Amino acid sequence: MINIRRMVLLVVAMVSVADLMAARPTITAHFSKDSVEVGDIFDYIIDIEKDRATEIGVPNFADNLSAKEREQLRKKMVNMSTFEQYDDDIFELVESYPMDTLAVEGRTLRLRKRYRLQVMETGDMHLRPSILYFEKNRDLPDTIYGPTSLTLSVARYEQFDTLSFLKADPMQGAVVDSLLAVSHLRTEGLERPKNLPFVFKEMQDYVIYGVMIAVALVLLVWLIAYYLGRYLKHRQQVQKPLPQLPPHVIANMALVELSHRKLWQNGKYKEYYTSLATILRGYISGRWGIGAMEMTTDEIISALVEVDIPRENRMALIAVLRTADMVKFAKAQPAAEENEENYSRAYYFVEATKVVDEQHLEGKADITIDTKIGD
Repeated sequence: MINIRRMVLLVVAMVSVADLMAARPTITAHFSKDSVEVGDIFDYIIDIEKDRATEIGVPNFADNLSAKEREQLRKKMVNMSTFEQYDDDIFELVESYPMDTLAVEGRTLRLRKRYRLQVMETGDMHLRPSILYFEKNRDLPDTIYGPTSLTLSVARYEQFDTLSFLKADPMQGAVVDSLLAVSHLRTEGLERPKNLPFVFKEMQDYVIYGVMIAVALVLLVWLIAYYLGRYLKHRQQVQKPLPQLPPHVIANMALVELSHRKLWQNGKYKEYYTSLATILRGYISGRWGIGAMEMTTDEIISALVEVDIPRENRMALIAVLRTADMVKFAKAQPAAEENEENYSRAYYFVEATKVVDEQHLEGKADITIDTKIGD
């Protein structure tokens, strides 16, 4: 008789433990995108599996509760140091959708809660999914976390994914197809945020100040235009335009100025190579009448095919422009020796291809990088 009673108690205890374990919800969550630009809108989805009789609470990303609901939530969350509040400065609520029931399997419910959010900071944003869980016969809730934390990578507008524009090159391996990248930028552009949740009440002070500043600027521009017009009207002396300097002189002056700025020595690789490539493009435009300023690297190379340029200098030009593309689009950081060598390549390219008097060319060989170094 005693053994039967013990067996009954054991069965009841096991059923109670199983009931408690089955009642404990489980959650998984994910973002609709793993990377966005600052200001973009995306979805945050929480999938919940719970028992019918289990009461749960989902996070609030905005203070949109009534006074009564807020007081009820405060009472439930008292003494709950483990529940994490979400930072509204990072994730801003655009819309909160009603809870969806995905499936019903006996006593088990599979639910889905979806939020539409917007992010206003850059970098990697981490969020650990969690919900409130109210156990049976307990007044205070507990917190259930997802198995893993979520990470959302938020990029600046100007960041550009160059991995989509790589091509195979037999000499250099994987290189950026600058023609394809520039074509994409010209036709597609960069995405901009849409439907930002601005509220006029929050912006009215800025609007008033903005109108005042705009009126002041209009008056200032009008006064400047008025007095400038009077000055030009009464100006008697007409300045003659200065004679245009030869393209190689302009290029050499710009190269000297670039050297004095010490850009790559201070980590400004993109600014250094952009300036170096711009100097060469301007020289090519002035020297051969080619619209190099609006061309890609591949278009410049194709345009110079019929131009008589020493092979060493042609290869030097290609190397400089290719390196500039890698720095600009792939954020490469060449070594110090390569930076100095590319500067020398640009200088000797200008020296070897500049226009000089024919009488001074007699008896002189073509100027190349090797001959200059040999001197």
